[in-house]
Amino acid sequence: MIEVNNLSFARGNTLIYKNINFKIRPGELLLIQGANGVGKTTLLSNIVNFIDPLEGSITYNNLVIDNHIASQSFLYIGETNFAHDSLTLNQNIEYWLSIHNVKFNNSIKDKSVNYFFQELNLDKKFYQLSFGQKKKLQLLLLMLVNKPVWILDDPLSGLDDRTIINLNTLFEKKLENKGIIILASHQNITLNSYKTLQLT
Repeated sequence: MIEVNNLSFARGNTLIYKNINFKIRPGELLLIQGANGVGKTTLLSNIVNFIDPLEGSITYNNLVIDNHIASQSFLYIGETNFAHDSLTLNQNIEYWLSIHNVKFNNSIKDKSVNYFFQELNLDKKFYQLSFGQKKKLQLLLLMLVNKPVWILDDPLSGLDDRTIINLNTLFEKKLENKGIIILASHQNITLNSYKTLQLT
């Protein structure tokens, strides 16, 4: 379980958010929403221990989240942290698996994974991709590493309807397996049950 208690964050003299509280249990998804600049990405960065909050606490299974817990249990994918421009998609996949100590084999590939492999030209370099293709690579990398908690920054933007359907299926499987998903997005999702946090 992830528990956030009385979390506040300031940038300089500007208070970004104050007294954020929530609990997310295994098998639950939290959708963080709000206008640009209200602190959605900042809150995700607090949760994964990239930056320290002004006040409050964040725990995972009753332990304060540090770099070790975050690296072992959390998979964070933001707008820029998941790929290298000068590498091909194949090279990016190999690098991603190596830093997460995952060996790729055909048993990893299920229907959802195959969809993303078929949608992408793996010989292209990352900088050659459209925005939507970059998002598809992002989701493919997500599926190849199995960690209990997914932290996702705006995963729905730039996706076509078919890919969003595949993403929702992926979310459902993760939650059925008692994973935890926290995502920030301007868009709604179509799952039957999830929690929301509105930042203002």
